[in-house]
Amino acid sequence: MDPSPHVEVGPQRAVRISSLVVLNFIWWMVMIAAIGLGATHLGRCPVQPNIPIYLIVLGTVHLLSLSLTYCQTSWGDGMAYIMCSACTAVLHLFSFGWFFAGTTWVYPVYPPDYTLGASRYCDKTTYQFAFVVTTLVWVATALMFVCGCCFALVTCCKNFILGNRLIPNRYTFYGAIDSHEPAGGDV
Repeated sequence: MDPSPHVEVGPQRAVRISSLVVLNFIWWMVMIAAIGLGATHLGRCPVQPNIPIYLIVLGTVHLLSLSLTYCQTSWGDGMAYIMCSACTAVLHLFSFGWFFAGTTWVYPVYPPDYTLGASRYCDKTTYQFAFVVTTLVWVATALMFVCGCCFALVTCCKNFILGNRLIPNRYTFYGAIDSHEPAGGDV
């Protein structure tokens, strides 16, 4: 007998999984391109020499983080799972800070001069790639924040309209039936 339960995959779940696979594949390619562009143009952005380094580290950290996430889901419980989870959390925290550092390097020099030898020179492909990736991450972050706020608002409104209380009254506890009288009968 198979120890894992057989999960039926419906059309919506199949679309969701396919979309996640495609998005993961695209993100892998973007991060590989970030490493390649940063490495090949390492000294070609004198207006802000940290931009190629930003791309290299960003790509490396994200690829390592994605790899650990895949390993974590395949290993299941145990010490390896805990270590992968801890390493992934540290990488995500570092990536969060690194993204803010990259933002402070990319946006203040907009637009650089793409003419070789100019004082505000930066390689056009490298700078535009860093600018677009940073902007897309900011847009995705803002979109997730707005969607999260909308979901919270809808949930609160739904609970309010249905009369459900988010905080129980003094006569109830979580999971109990609301009876409006003390549990002992007489007070």
